[in-house]
Amino acid sequence: MKVLISVLFFALVNISFAEDMRYYDIEVVIIENLNPAARKSENWPLHLHLAQPEKIVPLGEPVPKLKDWLPKDVDLKISYKSLDSSTYQLTEHVKKLSESESKRVIFHTAWRQPGLDKHQALPVYFKREIPVVPDVENNSATETQPAVSTSSELEGILRVTLARYLHLEAELSLRDKLPETTSDNPFEVLDRNTPENKMEKQGIIHLKQQRRRIRSTELHYLDHPVLGVLLLITPHELSEDATTVPKAR
Repeated sequence: MKVLISVLFFALVNISFAEDMRYYDIEVVIIENLNPAARKSENWPLHLHLAQPEKIVPLGEPVPKLKDWLPKDVDLKISYKSLDSSTYQLTEHVKKLSESESKRVIFHTAWRQPGLDKHQALPVYFKREIPVVPDVENNSATETQPAVSTSSELEGILRVTLARYLHLEAELSLRDKLPETTSDNPFEVLDRNTPENKMEKQGIIHLKQQRRRIRSTELHYLDHPVLGVLLLITPHELSEDATTVPKAR
């Protein structure tokens, strides 16, 4: 009888811990300012490496060690999973931005995660190729568009933590995608003095947010000369679909 009571007690404790765990939907929109003056407003570094911690979640990819990295009361079925675009809440904002001649949305994503402190919360990592700016003809600059029509690469690390309040840490980089080269110098292709080489050495656009307090259900904006970030964090109610796994993008 005592054994049965003990088993029931520990089961109830575990259930209580699981119910106390809070989950949040994190939605992020990254905006590029196409105005050439914005890119020239700062001296951007020519070399930059985003340091990745050992424990990191590549967005949209399976993470075999996730169960070893997270507390045991975390639901792995819904933790750090990409959400289907049909659940996005910032779609109207994205549509309005698409009408702008000086700005464009280069990345829109969302995922679900547990609310964990800075010692347990995992950073989310992504890397995407960004297509050339549309409607750029003959590589001619305008007041709102850059002179060079080349694809670029967006890389980012975002981490949402929960203590008394929610906080965001973010680091993003946007760099021109250079032609392939076997040289140790990534700019070798730009050093060739040939008529067809119209590319210029462009610094790596860099945004770093050390720690910012975030209120859930409120739309937040990270201001930056080139890379703006819209962020919306919404509490997720487990009772709605506790057994449903979000669709991955």
